[in-house]
Amino acid sequence: MNKERRIYQIDLFRFIAALSVLLYHYLYRGYAADNMTTLNLTEIGGYFKYGYLGVDIFFIISGFVISLSIGKGSIFAFIKSRITRLYPAYWVCLILTFTVVCFFGAPRYYATFKEFFVNFSMLQGYVGVKDIDGAYWSLLVELKFYMIIGVYLILIKIKSFSLDKLAYIWLILTLLHIFYSEFYLMNIANNYLIFRWSSYFIAGIFFHETYKKNQKTKYLLPLFVCLVTSIYLSILDLKPISSHFNSSFSPYVNGSIITVFFVVMFLVSIGKLNLINSSKLLKLGVLTYPLYLIHQQIGFIIFNNVGDQINRYFLFLSTASLMIFFAYFINKFIEVPIAKFLKSLMDKVILHNSVYEFVINFLGRTKLK
Repeated sequence: MNKERRIYQIDLFRFIAALSVLLYHYLYRGYAADNMTTLNLTEIGGYFKYGYLGVDIFFIISGFVISLSIGKGSIFAFIKSRITRLYPAYWVCLILTFTVVCFFGAPRYYATFKEFFVNFSMLQGYVGVKDIDGAYWSLLVELKFYMIIGVYLILIKIKSFSLDKLAYIWLILTLLHIFYSEFYLMNIANNYLIFRWSSYFIAGIFFHETYKKNQKTKYLLPLFVCLVTSIYLSILDLKPISSHFNSSFSPYVNGSIITVFFVVMFLVSIGKLNLINSSKLLKLGVLTYPLYLIHQQIGFIIFNNVGDQINRYFLFLSTASLMIFFAYFINKFIEVPIAKFLKSLMDKVILHNSVYEFVINFLGRTKLK
């Protein structure tokens, strides 16, 4: 398997995951609970009520892609790549969403300038400030995963510490949390090790190791444990979800969808989906992040303001299409230029990491002695 070749199938699966979340929000979530929108599409909405699981595959893909991208293990290169990847599109979508909420959101939606400025940091979840858009909740989970990877990148400079070893340790702690969640230390660890979602990220790491080392069977057992853990934790959520939406959610459907995620990613990792590895899929992949960020609140506000004036199905299709267009525009004309500027700026500020690299390398040499 050619390790230098871009895995374009991942771009396709990213887009499918983002689209499933959009369909879940527009066709089910918005009207089913919390009075988020007046647009009632319940006659077809039930078919899309499991679309929230698209976020789960985002986490698997994130574990895979981040493992693939950390390369030689420079902590500053990793920080730079994450900042330039996450923030440009996020800032643009945040500004647009806040503006739409302020002018057209009432009475269902509102936001203060304090919330807006705190959201600019993407750290609002750490200080208890409301997300400007409900979809932002997953960003805090991603940031915690990046912190774990950052610690790993420091460890590998000081001592020999493989990525699969990190995954094994994290998986063991995740299992311990299931059985001993009432312990105080486990509650503290949960704040940093995101045990509710960790099995997805860990699976992504193991899929990467399978891909990188061309090992079709070596990681089957830990991947199976990740699958069972993911299904178990997801099914635990079904009772409160069913109560919230006053609708039944099948654990069999839920578990089957998650299993399909794992099977597809395993096929990617062993090179069985190379037939669809087309560079054209990149055009879909770049839409994913801005589409995820911008679609929810603005879409609901459009529904609420014009939903009684035009055909509801036309409104849904036109709004979904508009969000995809916005995602394309944001990526091409805003996200990419800002990312290039940030990369240049950070290269000047970091000064090639000379002080950091000296300290870490010194510690590494000291440890070896």
